Amino acid sequence: MLVNLVKNKTLAQEARSLVGVRLPANKNKQNAKISLDLENTSPAFTLVSLDLTTGGERLSTEIPASIVDNLTTKIETAKRAFSTESSRITGFTSFTDGTMVMLTVETTQKGNHSKIIFTDNKSKKPKAKKISGFKNGNHTIEGVLGTKNNKIIGIASANNGVPPFYLVMIDPKNGKVTSGDELKLPELPRNLRFSNLALSPDGKFYATILTSDGRTTLVQLDPNKTSLLTGKLLITTVAGLTYNRKYLSNDLLSLTFSPSGQLIALANLNNSPKNSVFSVDIKTGNMTLLSQVNVNKIAFIP
Repeated sequence: MLVNLVKNKTLAQEARSLVGVRLPANKNKQNAKISLDLENTSPAFTLVSLDLTTGGERLSTEIPASIVDNLTTKIETAKRAFSTESSRITGFTSFTDGTMVMLTVETTQKGNHSKIIFTDNKSKKPKAKKISGFKNGNHTIEGVLGTKNNKIIGIASANNGVPPFYLVMIDPKNGKVTSGDELKLPELPRNLRFSNLALSPDGKFYATILTSDGRTTLVQLDPNKTSLLTGKLLITTVAGLTYNRKYLSNDLLSLTFSPSGQLIALANLNNSPKNSVFSVDIKTGNMTLLSQVNVNKIAFIP
């Protein structure tokens, strides 16, 4: 009983800092005063303070669309033969000072337009930047992680979220993508889906890999363990993710660590109208359902 009481109290305390993000259902909610030039405009979105155990929304804040502050920056795009306009949230994380960092991609016939958006607790006005410096046109960022010293690690994709992937650093000052050499980021397997970066309290990085046999697997990158051959961080398999004794065949939507070190995942396993929040046992990969929520990404905010 005492153990359950302590656990429930910890969950209640951590629920106050769990935040989700979603795009508006109606694109017309974008501020009419803002240009609809998708290359230079960040989308409107909603920040939601979530109850971890019930999925209830404690508070929601509408963040308006805004013009990027690096208008003159040239981005790598290529025209697409066939494409419908769409907006996606591809990453959500936070800095130690409470700043929330969101990544979006707007897909148009003219190409993909990636943005990085910063929002703090003091102001509802976001600061947005175009992301540039990709290896080729129409590459996108498909996952993001804020480190303890406020550096940003991103997962880049050459083709809208399908392999091959590669790890990059994103400069928060100008949105420029650079190699991950300073953090010894490794090369990624070219034929596997790599996503859902998360930082544990002990400084280790976690992510998911969708293996060739269709299983979603939790992997770890330890900053203190590097390859003798390459000098890069090693990617170590932790556990296959399971729910109801079955391996996950669909990838997660989001992965984050609570302040106490509990790994929390967001997923949609059965094409449900809402996504589900799970706690994850790192040792076994077993997932326990906590609640259902109406958000696309989650992160804990200090």
